[in-house]
Amino acid sequence: MNIIDIINKKRLGKELSYKELEYAFLGYLNKQHEDYQMSSLLMAIVINGMTLEETIDLTDIFIKSGDVYDLSSIDKNIVDKHSTGGVGDSTTLIVGPIVASCGLKMAKISGRGLGITGGTIDKLESIPNFDVKLTKREFLHNLKTVGFVDSSQTTNLVPLDKIIYNLRNNSGTTESLPLIVSSIMSKKIASGADIILIDIKVGKGALVKTKKDANLMSRWMKEIGVHYNKKVVTIITDMNTPLSNSIGNALEVEEAMQVLKGKDCKLYEVSKEISSILISLAKNISMEEAQEEVEKSIISGRAYNKFLEFVKSQKGDIKKLKIDANIKVIKSKYNGTLKEIDALKIGRLALKLGAGKINDRETIDYSAGVKLYKNIGDKVKKGEILATLYTNKNIKITEDDINCFEIN
Repeated sequence: MNIIDIINKKRLGKELSYKELEYAFLGYLNKQHEDYQMSSLLMAIVINGMTLEETIDLTDIFIKSGDVYDLSSIDKNIVDKHSTGGVGDSTTLIVGPIVASCGLKMAKISGRGLGITGGTIDKLESIPNFDVKLTKREFLHNLKTVGFVDSSQTTNLVPLDKIIYNLRNNSGTTESLPLIVSSIMSKKIASGADIILIDIKVGKGALVKTKKDANLMSRWMKEIGVHYNKKVVTIITDMNTPLSNSIGNALEVEEAMQVLKGKDCKLYEVSKEISSILISLAKNISMEEAQEEVEKSIISGRAYNKFLEFVKSQKGDIKKLKIDANIKVIKSKYNGTLKEIDALKIGRLALKLGAGKINDRETIDYSAGVKLYKNIGDKVKKGEILATLYTNKNIKITEDDINCFEIN
């Protein structure tokens, strides 16, 4: 085979065989192809798409590039969840402690940010000393003893996805349904959970832009679940506005802790829904009973204490979490009602402030980000603070940067 022929075949919109995909992707893993060649193939996939069969094949190739965890000796009905990416989405930091405090086991392999969407691993690394690089033995031990574990991909767990994930982020090829599906589902299958919930974010601030694509993604992920004998359920969450009032790594950890202490907000409602679905499926109880368990877990403090246990088990020092950055504020220029908070613009602003990175030469500032003080529907007075910006970069904040709010 020839990598150029495979690139051209996909450029022309033709379907690739399992062997062609294997040759291209495993060849890249084994350093037989150049970055620019794989980037060209990824861009051809972004433009022309892939069939369900190609996507299942690529998922399988990703899975077989490394280890697959067998968790059957620890518990039955081990759960997992994943978000397809959004602005202010720290649900994992809330859902994991909730379900673990309710007696479930949640095994999670998380990724870094893609484009404007924040990554759970980046958020966890904002906690001083937190260890995201667990060995297989450590992963299994923490799952068994704590009930919730969250790790980055090890060298041997879906290594192909890890390098493709990084290349996608650096080559403008993040927004591709089949590539998103293969990336997510390969990690979910390889990490061994029995019940997998996928939270598909759709809207301006997500990788998935339309409800049509979200529905197609949902169907494909369920098909892959059937293929591997896994129970896969999906929910679709609006991401035209940020999910949280905090956007940025340490800021989102702080916000998640407030939700676990009982803060009522959009982030809590979505986290409660995800937790309730997982508990309902794993325990075979009604959604109403599951929701009661979630509420009791938070009210009693068990969920928050489980979060502290989880952080400590991975060597994190939550007491040293801090926001060390310069502050700028966005003030309202009008009197009126807040009609819109544009998640895409907020995400881009957070990225510019240093909360994410667009290439490997940059580093993430864990303190950087945006904190919102108003929600849609709130009355606003001229001169009132709408948001605080945190950054250590010497950058100029332009009118276009802060044009995230619609007030009338």
